[in-house]
Amino acid sequence: MSLGLATSLMQMPTARHLLSEILGDLRHGHSVLGLLPEGVDPNLLGSALWDDLGYSDLRIDEVFIPQLDAQTPAAALAQALGLVWGASTTPRTVDNLLKQTDLPEIIFLDGFDELAEEDRDQWMRFVVRWAQVCQGRQSTGEDGSKTSPALCLLTQASKVPHPPSTNVYLSIQVWRGIPTTLEMRLLCRLASGQDTAPLSRWKEHTIPAIAGSDLSLGDYLWAQEYRTGAQLAHILRAFARERGWDRGELKVGPVHSLPHDTTAWLESWPLSPDLYQAWARGMVHWTPEYGLECHSAVLALLNRQEALDHRLWRGQAGFLLPQIDETRLALCDHLNRSYGQDWPHKWQKPEEDRDLKDVINTPFACQWGHLKYLLKHRELSAERRWQSLVNCSWWIRTELAHYRPIALRDYEKFCSELELLSRDT
Repeated sequence: MSLGLATSLMQMPTARHLLSEILGDLRHGHSVLGLLPEGVDPNLLGSALWDDLGYSDLRIDEVFIPQLDAQTPAAALAQALGLVWGASTTPRTVDNLLKQTDLPEIIFLDGFDELAEEDRDQWMRFVVRWAQVCQGRQSTGEDGSKTSPALCLLTQASKVPHPPSTNVYLSIQVWRGIPTTLEMRLLCRLASGQDTAPLSRWKEHTIPAIAGSDLSLGDYLWAQEYRTGAQLAHILRAFARERGWDRGELKVGPVHSLPHDTTAWLESWPLSPDLYQAWARGMVHWTPEYGLECHSAVLALLNRQEALDHRLWRGQAGFLLPQIDETRLALCDHLNRSYGQDWPHKWQKPEEDRDLKDVINTPFACQWGHLKYLLKHRELSAERRWQSLVNCSWWIRTELAHYRPIALRDYEKFCSELELLSRDT
């Protein structure tokens, strides 16, 4: 099952914010260079922009660059737009192109990623020059009150190894932190629908902790069944091979020592060359919940099982620990109603004085270890049907409390025992 990225992702708050920023730039006549990491299709963002701009009264043209004649970008663009130069001797420059009176307000430049490296460099210089000329015309009053025509170029960041600097009329918009961990979980919930099976809940909570902001990895994991940390590592290595990553490439990257100042990562531009390249290749990503991190498939390639186990654990702990404690409270409530308020210390006191003081104060303070022991007492022999649930919950809680992830079979057993408790109480 797919997470439905095309239909759901662009409705997430972070994606809507990026769309709003780009739309604002374009409507004010500022050209936009949108940089996306590998694994994110620029067409996804482009289609959403087209949908939003469709409600405006702006004239918008789309030009597929690879189909243009092999000439200067200014001349090729003028030909594609059906513009006529003033005279045959008029230099085909950006300056003269912007003097045309029939230019659309927004021009989408598509197919940039398909160009050869030399052609990409030429078109990138053209975009930079376009913004500079627009800024100069505005500052001299040549445009009057008219909004400058804006270019929009969305591309894989790896195709722009040396991104230009921003200026007043050139906005660099970067896809990062989309989606957040919370949004990834929502995408998983939308994918599962009404399915409450343990496997769906397992994926809903662990995929966001493993995939970070990589939507393609989220989709990939949703289609897999990983029951242990070792199985997860195997799946992630297969994903890395599909991306074309290898251990040799990782040895020279910054993935071993990422900066800890994640606020600077979010706000600063440009990034250091090494970090920019790693981000462009999708090998690092950022979320507000976890900050700047290596991609999980990178960790798998580097045999960093302990780091992968930590990510699996943090996804499990966030939803299992509250659920297990709620189960403990439900059992305590059942025992209160059946045996009174003093059952935690009536027949057998907790070993620790602090625990004894707590359960005297409230029976709901009885912990799993003492519950596990009490159910063996003859006075509570009628409650031994809960022994399996208590043992399972105690073991899972102990593992998670010591930062060790559990296997899917353990969660499935807990869910099965919990269903019995729900039916009986």
